[in-house]
Amino acid sequence: MTKINKEKIKELKELKGEEIEKKSMEIIEKEIDLSLFSKEEKEIIKRVIHATVDFEYKDTMIFHRDAIPQALKALKNEKDILVDVKMVEAGISQKYLGSSKVICYLSEIKEFETTRTEKAIELALKKEPNIGIIAIGNSPTALLKTIEVLKQKNEKKIVVIGMPVGFVKALESKILLSKQDFPFITNISRKGGSPATCAVINALLRMKEW
Repeated sequence: MTKINKEKIKELKELKGEEIEKKSMEIIEKEIDLSLFSKEEKEIIKRVIHATVDFEYKDTMIFHRDAIPQALKALKNEKDILVDVKMVEAGISQKYLGSSKVICYLSEIKEFETTRTEKAIELALKKEPNIGIIAIGNSPTALLKTIEVLKQKNEKKIVVIGMPVGFVKALESKILLSKQDFPFITNISRKGGSPATCAVINALLRMKEW
């Protein structure tokens, strides 16, 4: 091992968590041009790329014009976050959550005709009065059910973060979401998943403190 490599390893070992995060963000900004995005959109995209190490999100993420301001308003007003799976629930930072709750109804569902996540979203939207954000990170059917229910209710105050992953219905559900007139954040790709979805939520939670 050369002297340079040893010095580099020592330097990396001495970096603390916050320093690593800061350095990562600097690398992201150096490697891609985010100048066309707003300050808030830029923060979200950087967080998603940081969580996934996938620069493609720069080109696939779409923001409804009201999504970020409405999501921040919901979080400041201590509205709750409904999620499709426990992995999304686990990935949301408690540090910035405040009095908002993260709600997942999967354990409430014993019988279902289509998918458990779809039924869980439907039940939660019937029973929970304080939902301000719905975050779908895994299940395309849960996102499709979310769109269906919000359209039926003509609900435009809830922000939908729809980033399910997969080969079946994931892309199609996100394309459908992108055509809605209620506020949403999504990515037009088969890619997505819990890490990317949590990154969006955690970026919003941090921005709430700005």
